[in-house]
Amino acid sequence: MRHFVLALAMVHTASVGTQPVQAPPTKSSVAVPLVGDWRLNLARTHYGPGVDRRRSELFSCAAQGNRIRCEIRSVRADGHEVVGRFTAPLDGTSAPATGIPGVDEIQLRRPSDSLLDATFLVRGTPIFGYRALQSSDGRSLMFISVDPVTRVALTTIVVYDRR
Repeated sequence: MRHFVLALAMVHTASVGTQPVQAPPTKSSVAVPLVGDWRLNLARTHYGPGVDRRRSELFSCAAQGNRIRCEIRSVRADGHEVVGRFTAPLDGTSAPATGIPGVDEIQLRRPSDSLLDATFLVRGTPIFGYRALQSSDGRSLMFISVDPVTRVALTTIVVYDRR
């Protein structure tokens, strides 16, 4: 299944279209993948085992200097609502997270212009992670679940559309 997730990510990336070759952008000139207003696309989302499934989810992220501020509004499968918030730098430093069940901090890293890695922790222990990749046209955002320590791809793929 891990190979399927990686293949799916590569197909998705290849299928978003080709652009003329240009000079590579610098990190400061490229938008961070999470920045924007997003709506969960349930038709394109695949949940793996043990995931707290969502009925709907909206989230908004904005750049604040060298930090990203996000608010996630989610309705879970059982109908309860969750509102999570964090403001974190992109250098892997831990930052407080509130409202996300079982999580009290987050670490964000940007390994490349098009990727963003997130690790969620409780009392300093990594409990889950994801890798975010925005489509080249900026209309969709894909989260691939990863092991929070090894970064090996897992089975959940969550897709959002720009609002």
